[in-house]
Amino acid sequence: MLFNKKKTYEQHDNEKESYYRHSIKPYSSEDFLEDYLEVDICIVGGGLTGVSSALNLVNKGYSVALCESRLIGWGASGRNGGQLGNGMRKDQFFLEKKLGFETAREFWNFGLDAVQYSIDLINKYKIDCNLQNGVISAGCFKKDIKYFEEEKNHLEKFYNYTNLKLLNKIQIKDEIKSNIYESGLINYGSYHINPLKFLIGIANQINSTKIKVFENTPITKIIEHEDSMYCYSNLKKIKSKRVVVACNGYLDNLLSNIRQRFMPINNYVIATEPLGEKKARELIKNNHAVCDTRFIIDYYRFSEDWRLIFGGGETYSAMFVKNSKNFVKNRMDKVFPTLKDCKIDFAWGGTLAITINRLPHFGTLMNNKLIYAQGYSGHGLALSTFAGKLISEKIDGKSERFDLFSNIKHLIIPGGDFFRRPIYSSAIFYYKLRDSIKYKF
Repeated sequence: MLFNKKKTYEQHDNEKESYYRHSIKPYSSEDFLEDYLEVDICIVGGGLTGVSSALNLVNKGYSVALCESRLIGWGASGRNGGQLGNGMRKDQFFLEKKLGFETAREFWNFGLDAVQYSIDLINKYKIDCNLQNGVISAGCFKKDIKYFEEEKNHLEKFYNYTNLKLLNKIQIKDEIKSNIYESGLINYGSYHINPLKFLIGIANQINSTKIKVFENTPITKIIEHEDSMYCYSNLKKIKSKRVVVACNGYLDNLLSNIRQRFMPINNYVIATEPLGEKKARELIKNNHAVCDTRFIIDYYRFSEDWRLIFGGGETYSAMFVKNSKNFVKNRMDKVFPTLKDCKIDFAWGGTLAITINRLPHFGTLMNNKLIYAQGYSGHGLALSTFAGKLISEKIDGKSERFDLFSNIKHLIIPGGDFFRRPIYSSAIFYYKLRDSIKYKF
């Protein structure tokens, strides 16, 4: 089925618990939306962008209502691979060609700032989210080592970035006990964390008299009326001066055709039984996170209790796969055949928003009274958190950093609701074929 009347967030209602949900003490709000509420800012979405926006706005003195359709961290912010990477989803070569060197350098600095902002939050609020250093780009193709070397040299020469280490075929096998990689590049300026612990840690800081957090409160309609905005949760209503929409891949039709600027992609993750530190370090020597170079990527890392958190595989329909455990385990077994008999304790899925150019999609509607941020394209753990800071700056009258993102031109994915998914799926057929020829996935 390519089109589904269900809301995207409803796809998770019948899922079993994810590892991340298992690992946390749940955030619990006692706030309940009555028939009417009036605040300065209404935020739609309880992921990292929404919660970070709330934290920054409350700290600036605004009164805030945050509405989440299910639970805080219900969407991709609490379901992702936990890789806190710098830069954008596209490399600097692409950004320089598309945007020019000076603008590309600004985005590079934003990427560095985004990671540092997350680390600052972790340190400031003492968030116990298993912060670990190092992310490896694992090269699946022989030509990757040439690209890695060019990228390393380019970033050192033009960006003064010296946190990269090149790995040849022998060295990558020493770092990752797998036979499928040809080379690698370690980024010591990137990290990995438990993303839901990170999110809940931020959410725990927004409890104050100036904010109401309404879980299980989906916003069904947003209307501009004169100088005010009205957010409706069925018959209940919130009046505000500004609205922040932070739904990413779970936007559905809340902002009408704005959703045609991205493609909602379903991605899947599994968590093994605890393997113990000794076994874990036999597989990934220095406990770095890993992301490979295929178009349909594998990404993985070890959790705080030494489970392998392994993500891989995508689907493009409106429905999740019925057996995500086997869907992902087949990929994991090809990377680590020694784990073939390993028990899988958790399996889950999530939806992310992919733009055509893989750059975030920021903007405003309704005479600048509605602000949105989405389209992190699988690289949103740091950027989505940093987006909350930029949104608060925009609302506070300092637009420069937000506008650098909002000025990016984004193409519409054609086909409307019925044909957008099959058109996109057809467009990436070549890349899936390329991956499958080498790896038989």
